[in-house]
Amino acid sequence: MTVLKKAKFLLIALAVMAAVLLFNGSFLSLTHNILELKKLNAHSAALDEEYKKLAEEYQKIQEGDTSYLQRTARVKYNMVKPGEIEFRTAK
Repeated sequence: MTVLKKAKFLLIALAVMAAVLLFNGSFLSLTHNILELKKLNAHSAALDEEYKKLAEEYQKIQEGDTSYLQRTARVKYNMVKPGEIEFRTAK
């Protein structure tokens, strides 16, 4: 075989191997699973962060932190103390 024929044969063999790997169902499944795992890890990290914030909020409520409770009631639930007048301003 000449050098050109050997190179051509090698190129065809590499192309066939690449096609088998790329279009094999297990390879596509593995790629899909890796992407899904990355997405789930990001979602898990976001949920962990939310849990931490909620745990801190729960701790403040359990301790009876009056300044936190008052601020939350005013901001989150638009509550006012008896006799107070609520003023709203445009941002």
